[in-house]
Amino acid sequence: MSEKSLAELIDEHFDADSQQLPVFNRVALELQKLKTSETATMKQVTDLIMKDQALTSRILQVANSSFFGGLKQVDTLSGAVLRLGINKVASLAMMASQLLAYQSKLPLTGERMTGLWQRAYVCASGARWVVENYGQRSEAETAFLCGLLHDIGELFLLKVLDGLAEDDSASTAITDALIEEVLEAMHCEIGYRLMLKWELPKHYALVARDHHKSTFDEKDPSMAVTRLLDMLCRKLGIGQTADPDIVLAATNEAQVLGLKEIHLAQLEVMIEDLVSQANAMLQLGAG
Repeated sequence: MSEKSLAELIDEHFDADSQQLPVFNRVALELQKLKTSETATMKQVTDLIMKDQALTSRILQVANSSFFGGLKQVDTLSGAVLRLGINKVASLAMMASQLLAYQSKLPLTGERMTGLWQRAYVCASGARWVVENYGQRSEAETAFLCGLLHDIGELFLLKVLDGLAEDDSASTAITDALIEEVLEAMHCEIGYRLMLKWELPKHYALVARDHHKSTFDEKDPSMAVTRLLDMLCRKLGIGQTADPDIVLAATNEAQVLGLKEIHLAQLEVMIEDLVSQANAMLQLGAG
């Protein structure tokens, strides 16, 4: 199987399967739309989530995890909404649904999915922290979702390749090197197309498409913070080969966000804990 024919196969799967492959959860997507309504109520939110019992269970597990949990155990969805608010619960639902998607059948793709989840979680949580502390707090959940979903194209591609690798006629051709090449070449455009197809806000699609481009809209803090966290993950080798020569303080992204070396040092200190949290949440997803 040549790289070209593999790319064509992936396009065929996109056209045929992008509504079926478990990359986005319909309830989580509907919740994103509901949260923008000025008249949304707690009952509407909880009724919507309860349409998906697996998602309901994951939300409660994550809401009670060390990162989100309070002093008292939350046993109901309404309790989670009261503790966290509608916007944060909507983000939590998207994250919980993503946990259910990071499952693979084969070691070849499974190891990459683990690294990809670590990167997604670090980017999401780190972006939220930056915006809450040094930006407009009202934009924190947007930054969180941009970080969580910016590499969704990689997840989709890995899900497709995971299925193709099970096919006896394709398994010998789908090597680790070929997967790396396909991910690098296709994940941004596939992520963009996927989000548009699922009717997510176009802003998230643009972040997925443009987070590796040489230039970016400096008036867009969500784009800037997602790019910054993505570079930090690359610098530290989270889900990829480390590139310690990256100097974050010298980047346009850090300057646009007004982050000094001391702020970036604080961010780096957080990363080890965030990776541990990501791994713990993967265990929830597998449970």
